[in-house]
Amino acid sequence: MKRPWMHEAPFIDLPVDSLDHFQMALLARDAGRIGADIPVWAFLQWLVGQGYLLHGSQQAGLDLLQPSGKAYGQPDDFSNRAGVYAASDALWAMMYALRGPAAKGQMDMCLRVKTRDGWSSPCYYYALGAAAGWTGLPKDLMAPGWVYVLGQEGFERSPPYRHPQFGWVQELHWVRPAPVTSVMRVAVAPQDFPLPVEVYDVARIRARSASDPWGFPWRDD
Repeated sequence: MKRPWMHEAPFIDLPVDSLDHFQMALLARDAGRIGADIPVWAFLQWLVGQGYLLHGSQQAGLDLLQPSGKAYGQPDDFSNRAGVYAASDALWAMMYALRGPAAKGQMDMCLRVKTRDGWSSPCYYYALGAAAGWTGLPKDLMAPGWVYVLGQEGFERSPPYRHPQFGWVQELHWVRPAPVTSVMRVAVAPQDFPLPVEVYDVARIRARSASDPWGFPWRDD
């Protein structure tokens, strides 16, 4: 079941020559060739359509991505695996690229919800954590980052599962247990992100999530 706080990607009417620019950018491994009037997320989503996966990071120079073995603390088993994570969705990858050093935490979501007519379009939520009493703007917790383009070989896709709150869902993330070499990297900035960004009290949400692991995003509405 979709919620009012779940956002969808905006519609964009791309110029007729966009695909030519996208193909040239991919061949040259240079996202600067897509043109200044084309949103970078549209190019990234086109890459997904070509069979690539995306990994967002604040770190530059990740030519070889190594598996992470940290405990993610997610309620579903798939999201706690050790490995290199990637998304088959541009906006979700950008969320991880744009989390700045001032952020104390991150809550994010990108999934399809099962409806009577099949799977919904991707639904998003993005919020960055701050200490109690913080009065800044969401953009103050964001910073420029990188989205790495990866081939799908060796990656496993997250299977659909039943979420206690939303029903059947399909998360658009993948994991690979071994290192992977990036095909190219694309610079992204906060102004490139087209969806709302919220701010949450880290201590408050940490306490709520501990008592209700499936209650994401632990809002009052």
